Amino acid sequence: MCKRSSVELPLFIYYFQENENRFLYFLFEHKFVQVRGEGMHRQERWEKIALITGVLLVLGYISGMGLEFSSLKWVMTAKGDWKVESSDAVSRTWMLFFLSTAILSVLPAFIFIPALIKTRNKEWPGWERGVSMRYAVYYFALYQVGYVVIQLVFTVFPQSLFAENSFGNLIESFLPQFMMAGIGLLLFYSRLHDIGFVRPVKGKQLILSIILCYIFTRFLLDYLITLPISNLFHFNLDSWREQQISGEVMQAKNIGLVTGVLEILFVGFFVPVAEEMMFRGVLQTVLVERFGAVIGVVGSSFLFAAIHVDPVLFPPLFTLGLMLGWLRHHHRSLWASVLFHALNNTITVCIYFFQ
Repeated sequence: MCKRSSVELPLFIYYFQENENRFLYFLFEHKFVQVRGEGMHRQERWEKIALITGVLLVLGYISGMGLEFSSLKWVMTAKGDWKVESSDAVSRTWMLFFLSTAILSVLPAFIFIPALIKTRNKEWPGWERGVSMRYAVYYFALYQVGYVVIQLVFTVFPQSLFAENSFGNLIESFLPQFMMAGIGLLLFYSRLHDIGFVRPVKGKQLILSIILCYIFTRFLLDYLITLPISNLFHFNLDSWREQQISGEVMQAKNIGLVTGVLEILFVGFFVPVAEEMMFRGVLQTVLVERFGAVIGVVGSSFLFAAIHVDPVLFPPLFTLGLMLGWLRHHHRSLWASVLFHALNNTITVCIYFFQ
């Protein structure tokens, strides 16, 4: 399967390039792409195609989140509250999200990748400065392509590619974060400062800001946010996501001390860097530049909470996202949110590890 795919993709791109004019004529004729003027540069046409298919892939990314939410079920416990569990049942809603995700992800991906390569050829990446909306679209579109490829691989090979309780099996759980970081480096490797990897301003206040944020998270967040909302809606706080995380930590610990320490390093440092690169580095930066700080911080926090696919813990995750967004914006550096995120994750995973 993997061998065949690795051969077919270059052949497809070759065929795609050889029939470029015919393909563009099809798009223009059917009004998929509308171009004013007959003298438009070929590269600009490919940019437009890459942007349109990229937007479709972003819609597929949003539909994919809906698909994951539709795979959850609400169960009434003996105490009379509602608990969220993962479900394998196929509902009408799940089927609709599955079809929309497939349509918006698979076909556009085959057009987006060669179009993106065609736009800049040898100049890509790094042809612009700053973080434009187009860059954000490309980032999330590439992430969706990678995520769909991973899902297809796991569909073809339902069993893990690595033995259970092995180091490779542990690494599999971090594939989304590897994609977040990898795509960020691909697009911004020569200018990481554009997404916030710079020295923080108000550096003397940074440690105090991080400590105060952590004190609020550790001692006040549940009391002020999580518990009141869960009591209001009768939510059970036994989170399937938290159980999964604690299970992965204990699995790493059981493999061996080295693997356990690597789990702490991955969750405590690598995951914060990757997630902050996506949400506060790319998404928040472009939203702040286009719509202002409030919409930028709130919008990135909403997506940050939603991507964890945990309705019960959405309020505290959203609040955590607001604090991360404020740190990134107030100190004008992604390192501010990375350090707080790393501190929070490291302490949490150490609690799981040593309990």
